[in-house]
Amino acid sequence: MTVQSKKPIAVVIALVVVALVGVAVYLFLRSERAVQTGDQKEDRALASEGYAGARSCRPCHREAFTTWSHSAHAEAMAVATPQTVKGDFVRQTTHEFDGQTYRMFAKDGRYFIEAPNRNGLMQTYPVVYTLGARQHENYLTRFPDGRLQVLPVYYDLNQKRWFDAAEGTLEIGHALGADDFYFWANHGRTWNTRCFDCHASQMRKNYDLKTDTYRSAVGDLSINCEACHGPGAAHVAFWRAAAEDPQLAMQPERSLPDLSRLSPRQQVEACAQCHALKVPLRSGYVPGDDYWDYYELRLIDTDDAFWPDGLAKKLAYPYLQFGSSACFLMAGLTCTGCHATHGSSRRSELIADPRGVGLCARCHPEIAADVNGHTHHKPTGPGGDCKACHLPQQFRNQLVMTDHRIAVPVPENTARLGIPNACGQSGCHADRSAEWASEKARAWYGDYQDVRVAQADAIHRGRAGDVGAVGALQAMLPSDLPPLTRAGVIAILGTLGDARVVGDLKRALADSHSAVRAQAAVALGRIGDPMALSDLVAVLADSVFSVRIRAAYSLARMGYVPGNGEDGARYTRALDAFQAIVSGDGLLADDANMHLNVGQIHEFDRAFDRAREHYGYALRFAPGLAEAQDRMQRLLEGEARYKKLVEMLTPVVEKDMRARIALGLAYIHRGKVREGIALLQVDARSEIVQTGLGDAYRALGDFERAKRHYKAALAMGSAFPGAHRGLALIAYSQGDSTSGKAHWDRFVQGRDKASDGVKRLMGGK
Repeated sequence: MTVQSKKPIAVVIALVVVALVGVAVYLFLRSERAVQTGDQKEDRALASEGYAGARSCRPCHREAFTTWSHSAHAEAMAVATPQTVKGDFVRQTTHEFDGQTYRMFAKDGRYFIEAPNRNGLMQTYPVVYTLGARQHENYLTRFPDGRLQVLPVYYDLNQKRWFDAAEGTLEIGHALGADDFYFWANHGRTWNTRCFDCHASQMRKNYDLKTDTYRSAVGDLSINCEACHGPGAAHVAFWRAAAEDPQLAMQPERSLPDLSRLSPRQQVEACAQCHALKVPLRSGYVPGDDYWDYYELRLIDTDDAFWPDGLAKKLAYPYLQFGSSACFLMAGLTCTGCHATHGSSRRSELIADPRGVGLCARCHPEIAADVNGHTHHKPTGPGGDCKACHLPQQFRNQLVMTDHRIAVPVPENTARLGIPNACGQSGCHADRSAEWASEKARAWYGDYQDVRVAQADAIHRGRAGDVGAVGALQAMLPSDLPPLTRAGVIAILGTLGDARVVGDLKRALADSHSAVRAQAAVALGRIGDPMALSDLVAVLADSVFSVRIRAAYSLARMGYVPGNGEDGARYTRALDAFQAIVSGDGLLADDANMHLNVGQIHEFDRAFDRAREHYGYALRFAPGLAEAQDRMQRLLEGEARYKKLVEMLTPVVEKDMRARIALGLAYIHRGKVREGIALLQVDARSEIVQTGLGDAYRALGDFERAKRHYKAALAMGSAFPGAHRGLALIAYSQGDSTSGKAHWDRFVQGRDKASDGVKRLMGGK
């Protein structure tokens, strides 16, 4: 074939492509006109960010769109209509729990729930949205300030009955009152705060901290196409233009991430946008981005959510488990290895029959060929069902939850720590003891349980605050444990506060997994050994947002004062970014724990008024948050003592040198550094004055002058611990680890002696 003869064929192909694209664009434009009515106006809420909404995908991807539209993802949230509401508002119209009665009814195609308001009076609330479609259907109402509240009762789609959330998913066991965090009208049940990132797509919270109001915007009331494929407006615009330009139609279109080219980790992280117990730090994640640039994960250090072996205690958050499984880590199995990409007719959108060996045989044909040899159970019974042993189900919080660790049963953990195991589940050996199952497992498979039991025991003891577990936890760090498990172990070590692990944590700052680095940064700040200062400063240049801001937080906690170079600029940027999360309309401006963290940053910086402000915000969102209450109370008491001290000393400060010194030190402690210096430098003949001046100049970043005062203090009293601390912080900040360690050791010795003296005075040992 000659070159000339190729041209007509190329033109024909181009025309065919353009014709097909033209049909698609025509259908698209028609569908666009169809969705600009009613509640679907929310579909266009995020057009400015490049999102086009799920319906823009339908004209060209009809088969995938149709399959998806019947999936649980598509039904994650919906406007409450007779077509979407599945709960019984007609026959089962009342529900009573612990003396509290609710009434549900329908009228003129709308749905209502009568429930107590914050004053305890019964009030009727319209249902505006449904939430969930597989096991439970929850109901939302809208408050005048823009918040969407999850109403107190939900309908169980499996049991066909109503539940109060306190008796069901929350597992509280008693009716809630207006003072309870999870009372339905309080922040604990605000959709805009707690559910928004898993039951709608491209949701922007838009919370205004000053007015305490929400202006939330939503892309789609579903988990839509763009949640997995990224912003689609440019993709749609390209094919619109291609309908008019044959040459453009022949060009590749690359505005969307190619999901097939993502690594297994990136593919699984795309699902972890929703299927993880996490904290979203900022908006804008697109599959392929680094997950930890946008999210922080709750790990096994949180005993309310996970058993010490990683088994989930509540809800369906499988990422931590699956992300730690051998199937994922060693074989690259992804979520879509078992679940259909756009949905399926099977339960949980599975791609094969979950019974027997159907799902697992594709990767493990040798086991499927000899089930009895592998399981020591009959192939036709429950013991021949792969998931019964490796993906067992629990029924907790009135929910059926599947364990996604794809792990082996460890009944010895049940015997020792009470952790549920697959052997003891209903339908298998619930009538047998865990000890019996453990003996069988040992006889059939050897001592595989031992290392797993030892690790779970160490995590259990560490979470309980047992410092004796440090050695066992420390030994787990260089092991082949999954990265997310190691990150959890590091978090536990941080809470135990043992300085013996500082070297391990410093090495963890260079780990290849972002979660490990972030947790190492947090743990080093909790331990507070300045030996890690220079390492944390280096981490300020990390490419991942969560790592940078946690390093900055820990540096602030440790009293780090930046210099004027690039390190100082990085520190300031990272700390500002941390605080921006809760400032104004930041993504977590309505999050109590983040306000607690920012309040501590201001407290470390002696900006006590700002600290109180953020502790106040924390208590706005979680009135019973104990640490915020304690810190607020301590600050208020400190402010009262300071004011009384100023009132007493100011009249005599010119006459009494002791009063002058006391007031100068008080000023420095309260952040009025220059005023304090002015009072102290008149007479600096004591070690406490010299140390106070050293602290003042260190706070101002004048390290050379600070060192002179610290050394002067040591010349007056060589064991004075405060001066050694200041010199250690400066030395480590400047990279002088030898001098830093020498001064820090002297500080610790002096501090411990002082502590022993206080104990003796108090009658202790």
